[in-house]
Amino acid sequence: MIKGILFDIDDTLFSHETEEVPKQTLKALDKLKEKGYKLGVCTSRIAAELGKFPKDFLERFDCKIIGTGATTIVEDAYFKSYTIDKEKARAYTKFFEDHGISYHYADINGDVYYWGDLSEVNNGHWLSYAKGNVMFKPYEDEEVTNLFYYHAKEEEVPLIAQIDEGALISTWGNSGNICAPLVDKSFGLLKFCQVFSFTTDEVAAAGDGSNDDVMLQMAGIGIAVSDAKDNTKAAADYVCKKSIEEGGLYDAFVDLGLIEEDRYKMKMFCFDNDSTLLDHGVHRFHESTLSSLKKLKEKGYVLAMNTSRSYEELFNIPQSVLDLMDALILLNGAYIVKKGEVQVSYIEDETVRKLIAFMDEHEIPYRYCTDDGKGYLSVDDKEKAALFDILYGIIPEVKKYEGERVIQILYYAQGDLREEVISLAKDCECDRLAIAGEISPPHKNKGEAMLEVAASFGISPEEICAFGDGGNDIEMLKLAGLGIAMGNGAKECRYAADYVTDKVSEDGVCNALIHFGFIEK
Repeated sequence: MIKGILFDIDDTLFSHETEEVPKQTLKALDKLKEKGYKLGVCTSRIAAELGKFPKDFLERFDCKIIGTGATTIVEDAYFKSYTIDKEKARAYTKFFEDHGISYHYADINGDVYYWGDLSEVNNGHWLSYAKGNVMFKPYEDEEVTNLFYYHAKEEEVPLIAQIDEGALISTWGNSGNICAPLVDKSFGLLKFCQVFSFTTDEVAAAGDGSNDDVMLQMAGIGIAVSDAKDNTKAAADYVCKKSIEEGGLYDAFVDLGLIEEDRYKMKMFCFDNDSTLLDHGVHRFHESTLSSLKKLKEKGYVLAMNTSRSYEELFNIPQSVLDLMDALILLNGAYIVKKGEVQVSYIEDETVRKLIAFMDEHEIPYRYCTDDGKGYLSVDDKEKAALFDILYGIIPEVKKYEGERVIQILYYAQGDLREEVISLAKDCECDRLAIAGEISPPHKNKGEAMLEVAASFGISPEEICAFGDGGNDIEMLKLAGLGIAMGNGAKECRYAADYVTDKVSEDGVCNALIHFGFIEK
């Protein structure tokens, strides 16, 4: 029976891709705490390198084992530290200084000292980890728990290992972290067990790197994240199916029975259309998707389609699908159809004139939409016309802007030109898409429009489940009680979601609805 969970930090809890701890990971930690599990971290970082993390994140842990097992901290007090023999420390640091190898070390009080090329600190990531709290001097016989060296030459690495063959060195490239003999992350796991009187079989451990292997092997359940090293996966009992950014750790603890999946009480389902409901790979709605929508409707849920399409661009969506929808949220919320009424919002006329003048001057193609529900292309661009034909089955009429009131603008610009367009539209809602950008009226986005429609049906945000795949769906997924990203979705969209389902081509909508018990198979 598992009683405690021990985590590596970097790329296990903390994502270096997003520079944060994913919200699903935080949710898992809180659920584990609520169930009474003792939580700990076992990291190669030293105390100074923990300053990067928010205090409320670190407070979730009952025990912190730092320096790859060298120091154990309980309730912010040092519990035990294991030091490198002074004679060996002198031998290491003399070798580094003689060979011009930069190093830093942590003494038994947690103070950090650095020797060598300042660029290793100032141009690298280490100073940001240490929050600038670095002192500069060579080793002077202090009691040392960890000794780190940087970018030794290939031929110098084996010579460093020979200085003390009993010491344990965790390496990355030609850099390394030296600890006292027997001190590694399996030793850290034993200290975790000692603090809370656990056996190793009563501890689960999660990690991603080679220095985590021994910890995962010793633990009762070893968990490797999805992008862990191959040897780390081989050492684990369970390998996460999704990345940590996509909630892989959360799913792992659900699968292992350590926490329960949330049971949501929904009243409304809000769907992006393209690449969420409609599979552009085959230009149709899969039968599983259509069947799922019908089942939701039969159960009495409110359904809404939330898309950046204009009313005219609904052309290739079957009427049978549209008839299932209680509301159509179009043009990212600037054009809403519900209960037989149309609600329209506009971009300020002066802003429209500035934007169109700039785009015309710089020959940026664009599609603008007016309150007749139609969209117009600014130029006869065969590539853009073909794109609309493929996506929507309709090619907008080519017509220069003639002073009409404009609801939304879709423009095709990248780089500096895109940034200049966004600057001109600074008071509007601006979404960045893969090959284009969208400009909508102020405060009109898919998320706010979804809440507005839900409120008209007496539905709270917590009672909404939203599905999406693109950058303009992020706000919608964040504001919904349950945000579900498609497996084919943009990376930023997947990371913002509460759950990542399968791709649209793999029955993603249906599978998610079954997973959460909203419909039956």
